[in-house]
Amino acid sequence: MKLHSCILTIVACSFAILAVAQDADLSQIGALMSTPRKEAAKRPFVRVRAVVSLIGEGLAGAEKKKEQVLSSFCMEDVSGGIWVSVAQAMRDKIWTQSEDLLLALKEGTEIEMEGVLDEGAFAPVILPGSLRILGQQTLPPVKEVPLSQLMNGAADVQRVQVSGVVQSIADEAGRRWLLKVETGLGHFLARLPKTVAFEPARLLDAEVRMNGVAAVSRNWRSEFVCPRLIISREEDVVIIKAAPGDPFAAQKVPLDALDAFSPQGRPLHRRRIEGVVTYSEPGNFLFMQSGSQAVRVETLNSETLVLGDQVEATGFIDTSRDVAGLSGALIRKIVRGESPTAVPMSLTSIKSEFALMRDGQKARLPGCDGLLVSVQGRLLNVQSTISDGIHRLELDCGDAVTTLFARGVSDGLQPGTELRATGVATVQYAPAGQTANFAEPMRLDVLLRDRTDITVLQVPSWWTMRRTLFALCGVALLAVIALTWAALLRRTVSRQTKLLAQEMRGRRDAAVEFQAALRERSRLAANLHDTVLQTMTGIAYQIEACEAESIPEIERRANHLETARRMVQRGQEDLRNSVWALRALPMKERTFTEAVRSVAKQVSAGHKVEIIVEPTNELPVLADFIAGNLLLIVQEAVHNALKHAKPTQIHITLMASADATTFVVVVQDDGSGFVMGSQPGASSGHFGLEGMRERAERLGGKLELNSTLGSGTTLQIEVPLRSFDHDLI
Repeated sequence: MKLHSCILTIVACSFAILAVAQDADLSQIGALMSTPRKEAAKRPFVRVRAVVSLIGEGLAGAEKKKEQVLSSFCMEDVSGGIWVSVAQAMRDKIWTQSEDLLLALKEGTEIEMEGVLDEGAFAPVILPGSLRILGQQTLPPVKEVPLSQLMNGAADVQRVQVSGVVQSIADEAGRRWLLKVETGLGHFLARLPKTVAFEPARLLDAEVRMNGVAAVSRNWRSEFVCPRLIISREEDVVIIKAAPGDPFAAQKVPLDALDAFSPQGRPLHRRRIEGVVTYSEPGNFLFMQSGSQAVRVETLNSETLVLGDQVEATGFIDTSRDVAGLSGALIRKIVRGESPTAVPMSLTSIKSEFALMRDGQKARLPGCDGLLVSVQGRLLNVQSTISDGIHRLELDCGDAVTTLFARGVSDGLQPGTELRATGVATVQYAPAGQTANFAEPMRLDVLLRDRTDITVLQVPSWWTMRRTLFALCGVALLAVIALTWAALLRRTVSRQTKLLAQEMRGRRDAAVEFQAALRERSRLAANLHDTVLQTMTGIAYQIEACEAESIPEIERRANHLETARRMVQRGQEDLRNSVWALRALPMKERTFTEAVRSVAKQVSAGHKVEIIVEPTNELPVLADFIAGNLLLIVQEAVHNALKHAKPTQIHITLMASADATTFVVVVQDDGSGFVMGSQPGASSGHFGLEGMRERAERLGGKLELNSTLGSGTTLQIEVPLRSFDHDLI
C-alpha cells in the first residue's frame, strides 16, 4: 500500500515538473509588446497561451459571411493583449494548419499558439504557425486604465472601459458610423454598424460608456494619431445620459462666453449661440457676429444663408484653432437682419489692441478674428486659383502685407491698383510655446465674400516700372540678338570667303598645272618626233635598202631583215600614236563635240569600229582646263575599249545639266566586258583607269565604271562647272 502511494506521488511530481517546464517556454504578451521594432522585424519564435478577446473587426465586421476565414483577432493574458495577423501568416506561408480551425475561434476561447513575432503596422503582432484550442472561458473583465494611457496609445490591444460625449458621427464608406467621443482630456474614435440601436439621433450629444479593445488611428509612418475603440457587442455601448430631443434646447450663451471659465470645466455637450452671418460656405463653415465678437462655425448644413441673416447655431466647442469656435453645428434662421458695419483694420491697430490687453488694460476689441473688417492698400500681385476657384491677392497696407482670399473677384485687377476690401478677418498668431499667455498677432488675412467687397480707389498708370523694365529688357535682348547675328554673319562670311579663295587658288593652281603639263607634253612629243621617231624611220629606210640590194625578191619573205623591218614599223606606229596622244588638245576654233570626234577618229584609225559622238542638248563653252582633261579621259577610254574589248560600236554621249552646273560624258561600248573587280590596276602596271579617275577628281567630279561580262562597258564622268572656269586659262 505504501509502495502504491509512493508510485502515485512520483508520477504526480513528474507531471508537475513537465507542466512547469512546458510553461517556462511560454511568452508573456506584455513582454512581447515591449519588443523593439528592429527586434520584432527579425521574426523570433514565440509560444503563448491566452484567451481570444476580439474576432476581426468586432461589430464593424459583423456583416462578413461566416464562411470567410477571419483575417485577424486579438488575444489577451494577464500581462496584456496583442493582435494576431492570420492573413499575413497565410501570405508568408507561416500558417501550417487547416483554415477550418480558425472558424472555430470565438471570443473567450483559450488557445495555445506557436508562431513568430512581427513588427506590425504600429505595435508588434503575432503571425501564427499553429494553435491548439484548450477550452472556452468567460472574457476577462475590462480594465479601467487612466485616460492618459488611452490618449497616448499605451493601452493598445487591451479591453478597456471609457466614457465620454459623442460629439460627431460621420458616415464611413456607406457601411459604418464613425463616432468621435470627447472625454474631456481628448477624444477617441469608435466604429459602429448602421443599426437601429446606433442611430445618430440617439447617440449624438449623448454621454456614453463603452467597453472594447483599445486600438489606434495611425499615419503612414506608423505614428500614433489618436486612440480608437473596437466594440464587439451591442451591450458594450451604454447610454448614460441620453441626447436631448431638440438640439436647440442646449444652453444658450453669448458669443463672448462661448468658452468662458466654468468651475465644472469646459462643457462637453452642445452650446447654442446667436448672431448675424457675415460669411458663408454652405456645407462647410460660416462666420457669425454679434456686436464686437465673432465665431467660426463648422456645419454640415447645405442651406444657403444670405449675408445679414440672424441665425442660431448649436454645436460643440472647437478648440483646434487659435480661438474657440463651434464644430458639428446645426443652423436655423431666425429673421432677416442687417450686416454689421465693417471696422477699419490694420495689423498695427491689432497689435495696439494686443498691447493694451497684455498690459492689463481693457481693449476696444477683444480680438478681431472673424469680425467684418475693411483694409486698404496697393495690390502687389494676383495669384491664380489655388483651390476650389479661390484666388489670392497680396495687398500692401503700408505697415504689413495682407492676403485677400477671394472667389472669382480678381478679374480686371492689375498690380498697383489702390483698393479697399471688406471681409472677415483671420489673424495668424505667433507659434505656441513662445509665450505663456496672449499669443502675439503676426499677420492679418481677409476672406472676401463677393465682387462687391472690393472698391477700386485708383487704377495704376499703364506705363509702370515693371513694363519699363520689360521694355528695356526687350530692347537689350534685341540688341544682343542683333550683335550676335552680326558677329555670326561676319564670321560666316569670313569663313566662306576663305573657303572660296582657297577653292579659287586650288583651281587656278590646277589650271596652271594643266597648262604646264600640256606644254611639257608638247615638248616631249616634239622631242620624241624629232629624235627617236626620226631615228627609227632612218633605221627602217636602211633596212629596206639593205634588203633591196642584197636579197632577191623570192627570198625576202623568209629573211630576218623582213621581220626586223616589220617590228620597226610597228614601233613607229606605236610611237606616233604616243606622240599624237601627248599633243591631243581641243582647238580653240572648234567646239568640244568636234574635238571629241577628232580624238575618236584618230584613236580608232585602223580599227573596224563605229564611233558615235552625240550631244544630247546645247553644250556650254568649256575652258581648256576642263575640256583638255575630259578629252584625255575620252581618249584613254576609247583606247582601252579598242585594246581590251574589241567592240563593233562605241557610243559617246555629251550632256550638260539643265542649270548648267554639271557636265557629263558617257562612253559606252558593246565589247566583251569584264567582271567588276577583276580588271587590272596600278599594282599590276596598268595605270589607265587610275589616271582617268585622278583626272576626274582633279576637276572636282567623279568617275563611275560599270561592266558585265559579254555585255560591254559603260564609263560615266560627271564634273561640276564653275562661273570662273574661263578665267583659269
